[in-house]
Amino acid sequence: MKDRRSHRATQPRSRTTAPGAGGAGALPAFFYRLAPRDQKAYLRSDAIDAFNLVAGATAPALAEALSAALEGGSAAATARAAQDLVTELCRLLGVRSLPIEVKGVRPRNARGELHGIFYPDAPRIALWTRTAMRREVVKPRTFLRTLMHELVHYFDYALLRLGNSYHTRGFFKRESFLLRAILPSGSEADQA
Repeated sequence: MKDRRSHRATQPRSRTTAPGAGGAGALPAFFYRLAPRDQKAYLRSDAIDAFNLVAGATAPALAEALSAALEGGSAAATARAAQDLVTELCRLLGVRSLPIEVKGVRPRNARGELHGIFYPDAPRIALWTRTAMRREVVKPRTFLRTLMHELVHYFDYALLRLGNSYHTRGFFKRESFLLRAILPSGSEADQA
């Protein structure tokens, strides 16, 4: 059987259902306050479920190495492993890689803990390895999902050229798509 994960492609896949068609497809209230060009970016983002990406064997191996580095507790080793994974995914999608910063304890405010952040003006991603309250090492799946979340923000700009990155249904489907692409098939983390 042919390994479907060994192919490289760069075009996103789109959903055929129209957003705003009622029910689960209803648009949020803030959508109507957006400028027309931002509404267009929002709708385009919402229509794209996945990237045309097959990760091959390298990306899952890099994700496993990242999980091991995270569990080892070293922010420096985790940063190197996260950078390797991001560089591979960017290579597969044909976009320039961006720097990954890994820090210790998550910042906390009244709204909760900050897991990660993408800086679009000088593209880079910052992530934290320890929880704010107990200062425990973040679970690998949570860390990987956060990394994929911030990477989707980057891909919205660098690959899809949306001009802005909104938390649409399509955005979260792309995040889940990337997570599934890097997790070994059938793994416990894949089924969680």
